[in-house]
Amino acid sequence: MSGPLPSPAHYPIRAVSKLTGIGIDTLRAWERRHGAVTPIRDDRGRMYTDADVARLRLLHGAVVRGHSIGRLAALSDEQLRTLVAAVEPSVAPATDPTRRTSLDTAALIAALHAYDAAGLDHELARLAAVLRPLELLQDVLMPVLTQVGDDWFQRRASVAHEHLMSSTVRSILGSFLRMYARPGVPARLLFATPAGERHELGTLGAAMLAASSGLGVAYLGPDLPARDIVESVKLAGAHVLVLGLTTTSAVKALQRELRTIIRDLPRDIELWAGGRGAERSASIIAPRGLVLRDYDMYQQELARIGGRLP
Repeated sequence: MSGPLPSPAHYPIRAVSKLTGIGIDTLRAWERRHGAVTPIRDDRGRMYTDADVARLRLLHGAVVRGHSIGRLAALSDEQLRTLVAAVEPSVAPATDPTRRTSLDTAALIAALHAYDAAGLDHELARLAAVLRPLELLQDVLMPVLTQVGDDWFQRRASVAHEHLMSSTVRSILGSFLRMYARPGVPARLLFATPAGERHELGTLGAAMLAASSGLGVAYLGPDLPARDIVESVKLAGAHVLVLGLTTTSAVKALQRELRTIIRDLPRDIELWAGGRGAERSASIIAPRGLVLRDYDMYQQELARIGGRLP
């Protein structure tokens, strides 16, 4: 039940409990009584795969919405995704303008300033267990990264703090991207940043959101030449190219790369660009593609091409 393709088992039960928000005793009961997942057992105890973690998150999401684990355990992962997606709009709270200021990230910041990598992982896993992917990205990860950057600029934090936070966020976003990816689903969107653009976290987060909405994703990473990006889009058969751009890039070099991409990208492939650098280069991008103002606009575009709200 952990998925159609085998994957390495590298999560112990304590890590799975943190990643899913399910108590250890509950995990054991779900396995023993209902066969919800079947972890591998070795000399380290129960070990779980990425597919196991993804399934458990789906089960947990359905249980907290009132469904019985006894009924859910027999469903496939795809049936669980459909069930959770179907009930989500009816139970989601109305938009609350104060929502984004109500999350307490003090423990996260405290762990960062103490160079407590394990504490950072724990806090992010705790928040990930209770927040939707968009909320995690928009209300926690991006604001905290901005705060850490501002603290560094104001000399309230060191560059080491910024590097630790960035590496931790990169790790968790990469983990979720792999967790949400579904084997055998063709890539609808390809994500990259152009040559000279090394800031990838916003783009990686956007790829995670697309995967969590059920769309096929190919994530190439940062700092790629225009020719390689265009060629990769063609080979992947993607329908949309998503570029991440920041204001720290050398503007003239970035715009040369953008013009090359726009010139060579097949007309039937959509071009989306996000980040402050995209706004700065809107006059170049807009005649050919979309400049994404924020994650809300991005979510609307994902829904337009067939994604569902995560």
